[in-house]
Amino acid sequence: MPRTQIVRVAVLALASSFVVTSAARAQAWLPAKGEGSVSVLYQNIFVTDHMPSGEFVDLGHIYSHGLLADLTYGLTNRVALTLGVPVMVTKYKGDRPHPTVLDDGTWHSSWQDFRFALRYNVVQGPVAITPFVGTVLPSNAYETYAHSAVGRRLRELQVGVSFAALLDGLVPGLFVQGRYALGFSENVLDISTDRSLADMEIGYFVTPELRVFGLVGGYYQYEGIDLPVPPISAASVLTPEQLVNHDRIVKDRALNLGAGLSVALTDSIDLYGSFIKTVAGRNGHAINRGVSAGVSWSFKRKGPEQTARGRERSLVRCLCQKSAS
Repeated sequence: MPRTQIVRVAVLALASSFVVTSAARAQAWLPAKGEGSVSVLYQNIFVTDHMPSGEFVDLGHIYSHGLLADLTYGLTNRVALTLGVPVMVTKYKGDRPHPTVLDDGTWHSSWQDFRFALRYNVVQGPVAITPFVGTVLPSNAYETYAHSAVGRRLRELQVGVSFAALLDGLVPGLFVQGRYALGFSENVLDISTDRSLADMEIGYFVTPELRVFGLVGGYYQYEGIDLPVPPISAASVLTPEQLVNHDRIVKDRALNLGAGLSVALTDSIDLYGSFIKTVAGRNGHAINRGVSAGVSWSFKRKGPEQTARGRERSLVRCLCQKSAS
């Protein structure tokens, strides 16, 4: 199987909130200098349950549509920069709305968080290891006290490492890749909102143009409050300040599983899609259905300076769902 086909694989971006509005996954294989990709990802997220203190409870349904534009560019053969920003359209439908306009049963739209990531590849080849540093910066002062809020509206620094490996020695066409990051977020009401984020993908190239993969990912906020299980109301156990900020200060944790596929239409255009579902969590929103679909266009240098080694490092050209967080 040509190496340029094998390297066409993706890594997850972690969302900054309960929705899976992913930034581009922190990739272990980087584009060569002067190469990169432009990607557009659509996500449809449907939430049926909240997870107060780890219990799955129906407190109304949340509908979310997201569109993510992403640019990745190789600054050198070992350093790449990724920029991304999502826009969200959300709606809450249920009999327990928060007293804000976002939960009035109609659709509302907002830009979410700008995402920047700088990655440095320290190990290249069939096994790749790439540390990264990134930021999550709210694009505006959007409302967070709502079931249908688009995010946490917290500034966050993420530091971590991505890895990837071709497993042709075990099964030709098999690969694995993943990421772990520590997210250092600003405190809210003197409560730390720092968290860990992780995801992994195991995939197989059915043909050089078609790959299928399984996904596992999630996030774990270390500190915060637990929400009470109904019929106990949050208003009866939280202070007014905690109630208004509860989605930002809860011990929000989730584990998501999923699967997907990617098809290379040409040497520079890929189509991809995935499905995820929350299988365990605490205090956040459980994703009943998370469907993603997208397209990516990659650009390469032209001329004799484009070496075979550079082609092998060509950018993985798709965004796949994650997680997230």
